[in-house]
Amino acid sequence: MKLYELIRQKREEKGYTQDDVAQILNVTRQAVQNWEKNKRAIPNELLADYFELLGFNAQEILSVFGFIDNGNLQLSEIDYSQRALDDFAQTAEDTILTNYPTVYLGIGKKTNQHSGVAKQLVYVGEASSIVRRTNQHLKSQGDKLNAIKDDSDDQSETLYIIGHSRFNKSATLEIEQMFMDHLLGDEKFEKIYNGRNNGLSNDFYEREAYRSGVFSEIWNRLYQKNIVSSLESVQNSALFANSPFKSLSSEQEHAKNVIGLMIAETLINGLNNSVIKVQGLAGSGKTVLLSQLFYEIWKNPYPVLNYDRKTKHQASIVLLVRHEQQRRTYEQIARKLNMGIDVVMDVPRFISIGKQVDVLLVDEAHLLWSGNYGRVNKNKWQPDLIALHKLARTMVLVYDPKQVTSVRNNIDGNETLFNIVNGPDTKTLYLKNQWRIQANKETQQWIGNLAHFKENSLTIPPVDDNYQIKFFDNAKEFKLAIEEQNRDVGLSRMVATYDWKYSQGSRPKNSEYWTVTFGDQVVPWNLELSKVQEAQKKQVPWQEIPESIAEIGSDFTVQGIDLNYVGIILGPSVIWNDETNALDINADLSCDHAKLRKQNGTYNTMENKAYLKNIINVLLTRGVHGVYVYAVNDQLRKKLIEIQQDDS
Repeated sequence: MKLYELIRQKREEKGYTQDDVAQILNVTRQAVQNWEKNKRAIPNELLADYFELLGFNAQEILSVFGFIDNGNLQLSEIDYSQRALDDFAQTAEDTILTNYPTVYLGIGKKTNQHSGVAKQLVYVGEASSIVRRTNQHLKSQGDKLNAIKDDSDDQSETLYIIGHSRFNKSATLEIEQMFMDHLLGDEKFEKIYNGRNNGLSNDFYEREAYRSGVFSEIWNRLYQKNIVSSLESVQNSALFANSPFKSLSSEQEHAKNVIGLMIAETLINGLNNSVIKVQGLAGSGKTVLLSQLFYEIWKNPYPVLNYDRKTKHQASIVLLVRHEQQRRTYEQIARKLNMGIDVVMDVPRFISIGKQVDVLLVDEAHLLWSGNYGRVNKNKWQPDLIALHKLARTMVLVYDPKQVTSVRNNIDGNETLFNIVNGPDTKTLYLKNQWRIQANKETQQWIGNLAHFKENSLTIPPVDDNYQIKFFDNAKEFKLAIEEQNRDVGLSRMVATYDWKYSQGSRPKNSEYWTVTFGDQVVPWNLELSKVQEAQKKQVPWQEIPESIAEIGSDFTVQGIDLNYVGIILGPSVIWNDETNALDINADLSCDHAKLRKQNGTYNTMENKAYLKNIINVLLTRGVHGVYVYAVNDQLRKKLIEIQQDDS
């Protein structure tokens, strides 16, 4: 079946009209009609969203591009040695592997001396002639493939050569980049030896066939050989979600280029204390942009004019985040890419060391402390942002004012802090597109209105085949629903507003754990279960620990991360305002008092309510494919069930 025939058939099977498709893809109805009549080609940049909307699988994508043919894909496995290569050159002569460009993986195994666990070392490459390129590797001193062999147990290494009759230079670069992206998130691999990022962002003909079809087919072949983990488990990992090898959107690519030019200009001219701010709502791709900036500047440092105005040095770079779970992820990325020590730090340690850095990247900068909450010597203490500003020649802040969740992070009362973030000397770049929430524009807008407490936002959720919004009247059913999604698609967790007592490092008097009670369910708070604590000591992010499905996450645990499905427990502090028909806050019912300021005997002030509303925003924007909600407040829960029943 031709592509234009299949898109019409699948649209009708989904129950969409041409107007529905046009609205979701932000095009005209005439454009959709032309595609279905084969009068116009579908733009490359729309293919991924179009195929996902209509539910294309990998085989269908390969089929419509004419990629289905026995023998199209070939995979050969040889020892990485001159003798094995010579044998391969003869046996594979005049085949797909020697007549077409190829992608190749050099893989060795190394056993950890302490744990006894063997993990893999890998280099990914692409070549127009695999025989010639491998000969170059073998003869080059200091080559990455040779380094893997030297580092591996028994100095043994296997070369996996992948060929396809439809491979060209653009395709092999794309597949190479996707391998680096996915292998970073694969727990079977300890270290990636690659030294470049292809930085692919431009579309090319049939790109989506290679991304969604060919790569999946290659990966599954390797999975069947037990070389890689399942595609689902890799794509659910925090390292994959934050990989610096992602293909950026045009918006992200533009921001990266502007930031790079500004940093380069600042450093080569010997300037000091410049600030660049990347601002955008939750899910707008800020962290992926920062991750790529981090890796590329580390790999290819800018020249820096020294203070003598004559000599130069290569730029140093450090990435900071005042968020333990996110810092663990960055540390793992740096370790897996062999970026060295102390390129990722927590904020207090960096300030304590006091060594100036040329490029300072600060993720989740809205979490920086504006007060002396760490009880540092008052004669030495400065607000985080002021101290960091002094220690950086150029500083890049990732900032979202809608994620300021505490009085500890408030900058409005300090003119110096406010000017660093928002002043005339700070260059601000905005990211406006939503990348986390895989829903149509109407659903994204509905979630945004609810999360920002907009008037009359408690209305019937839009119909969306790609995103599920569900409200629960029964707490047990809510919990079981999230557990079921976690079994089916993985990376699904429960989270809650901070409306139940919790004290890190201590135990409640009458219970083994600090718990969250909702309906007839009693579940431990995050980081309470012993197996979760053990995994955290091994730097495993909370959401990736299997046992954390039996805990309740907080805003601080999940801020900045993706979940396939998020189950949100709105505690007693979250209520229904029947006058505005929106969510509202009673801050006196919150247990998050360490982040709030009490005034005239009450916590229920506009300032505190603003912080707690931002927490709701953080929680509601975690889900990639869906959000489930259980409200403890009876009136709110009844209202949510009403708008869900109205839709049935």
